[in-house]
Amino acid sequence: MKKQILMLTVGLFAVFMLIESPAQAKITAGDITGGQHAPHVNIAIFHKLHGQESFVYPKQIKKGNILESLNGKAQFISINHTAGLKDGDVITISNDVLRDSDGSFADFGVDCQLTVHVKGDDVTLAGLCQMLMVDQNNREIEHKGFVKSITMKPGEDWTLIYYDEEDGIAVYADEEVGIE
Repeated sequence: MKKQILMLTVGLFAVFMLIESPAQAKITAGDITGGQHAPHVNIAIFHKLHGQESFVYPKQIKKGNILESLNGKAQFISINHTAGLKDGDVITISNDVLRDSDGSFADFGVDCQLTVHVKGDDVTLAGLCQMLMVDQNNREIEHKGFVKSITMKPGEDWTLIYYDEEDGIAVYADEEVGIE
């Protein structure tokens, strides 16, 4: 009888531990691509600061801190890192704020969908970015921009992949290859 009570107690304790302590999955590099080398793409979106209308976004920005290189010229809107890309993927960037505006909601922020074509280590991006924001002059900017097909190569500098002169919006991308 003692043996049965002990086994029942151990069994109940084991069930309790499974319910109360869920197993933690171990995530290691290579989980997305099975340990293979794969492209990673970084996307950064900016808007010109008030008084910087004559500033011209450079076509290339050296690797490193893109935020510092545009400091005082453009405000940082969004940055995204996508790892383990495969041919046919779609990068979705959504960085939004819902705001009550006179009894209705306004959706301020960025919404981008970029299709990905991978050939070897090169990545070709194309897609649509929509932005709704209020600038420093309290002007509401509603912008839709098409990112024309552009091929990125790993190790190159940040590349200007979209620019709208009227609204001062710029989108940069760079690519690297790694395990992830």
